[in-house]
Amino acid sequence: MVYHPYVGDLKKRGRRGAVCVALVLLAPLAWADVDQALLEKAEALMKATDYEAAYALLEPWELVGAGDQVYDYLLGTAALESNRPSKASFVYERILAVTPSYIGVRADVGRAYMALGDYGRAKIEFESVLSMQSLPPDLRRTVEQYSKAAEARAQNKRTVITGYVEAGVGSDSNIGSATALSSINLPSTGLYAPAPPTGRQTSDNYSTLGISGDVNHQLTDQWGLYGGGDYRGRAYQQYFDSGYTTLDGRFGLSYSGGPWLLRTGLTAQQYYLNQARIRDTVGATIDWRLALNRNSQVSLGSSYSNARYQAASSSSQDTQTTTLTAGWLTSLSEGSAIFGLTASVGVERGVGGRDDGDRRFYGPRLTLQKTFAERFGAYASLGASFSRYSGTNTLYQVSRDESLYDIAFGVTWSVGKGLSVRPQFSSLRNTSNADLYSYDKTDFSVNLRFDY
Repeated sequence: MVYHPYVGDLKKRGRRGAVCVALVLLAPLAWADVDQALLEKAEALMKATDYEAAYALLEPWELVGAGDQVYDYLLGTAALESNRPSKASFVYERILAVTPSYIGVRADVGRAYMALGDYGRAKIEFESVLSMQSLPPDLRRTVEQYSKAAEARAQNKRTVITGYVEAGVGSDSNIGSATALSSINLPSTGLYAPAPPTGRQTSDNYSTLGISGDVNHQLTDQWGLYGGGDYRGRAYQQYFDSGYTTLDGRFGLSYSGGPWLLRTGLTAQQYYLNQARIRDTVGATIDWRLALNRNSQVSLGSSYSNARYQAASSSSQDTQTTTLTAGWLTSLSEGSAIFGLTASVGVERGVGGRDDGDRRFYGPRLTLQKTFAERFGAYASLGASFSRYSGTNTLYQVSRDESLYDIAFGVTWSVGKGLSVRPQFSSLRNTSNADLYSYDKTDFSVNLRFDY
């Protein structure tokens, strides 16, 4: 299933204002017959996602405005977004007859053909866009998704399968996320000397492998099913006992209601350390996203997870975690950049009777993605999480109060169809009023990834 219009078309929608400006510059007679105030009002309505009103405003002027590329673009977009794909395809074809190289318009006419059920012609249009050498990587991936969906529909398939395989090597400065102190004075027991590799900060090189697959099936135009699974493993070079693996699964239901999308589902995970099964986690998620306009969206989400340790000696660490999230996403720089802000709050209940009790946490996160060239993009992420435990730690005779800060950035270099090289770096710093739990950690890796 192709994601909801705003997310799936984020790059294209972020570029529409720029396309209109370009049309004005390339069409000196753009305002000759159509009143500029009318076009500006129509564009304002479309920014507010009131496409029906924009179409009603523009349509009576078609006899005068037909051939004016700015007017045609606005009319075609209003028609497409107000469920008039036949009209949209006619207007877009009128633009392409004069300027066949407009990438955004050609992608839009492909969407119009898909809405009409003409999947063969839709795929042709998407393939035409993909053949253009200057297509930014993020936009290319979006159009590739549409092309796959069009091909599946053309073959009377309502099921689309996607996934990736990723392998890499890296260096971890703190494989156990442990303190760097060689000795700690514990109020309850006196002097304590943590031992490496996982009791005290220890570095090591590693290799990693990740495999992911997703299946999306459209039941109707609104309802869909999704499912998927992931394998992720890390093997350390010297301290192989610290190597770990996670297996994740998910299944759920989605509903698209115009400008909004709702997804709800179940999740499961198994965590292995040195090939021994350590922890099982099951949970549920719900996620709601709303396109405010062609440039931004908001989201609300909630998740619940129940973690159970396999060994009886570790059962005191069993937890139940509930998290609420709210987010805002917008496109910048004519669609070549995406900025996101997310806030989360939650509680992790120590249902196994752990010494520290329940943990309440909250924190913000900033993300930025930027496309610099046809095959080169980058991302950055900055976040923080603040936690307070309800119980009294017996080692320190205090309630733990901690702050976790993290920063990450990386680049994506596309070297072929579906194939990319991804260097990435991350740094963590956890500060605690109990020294044993304070640590620093940096991680650098280079990964080769194939998306299919």
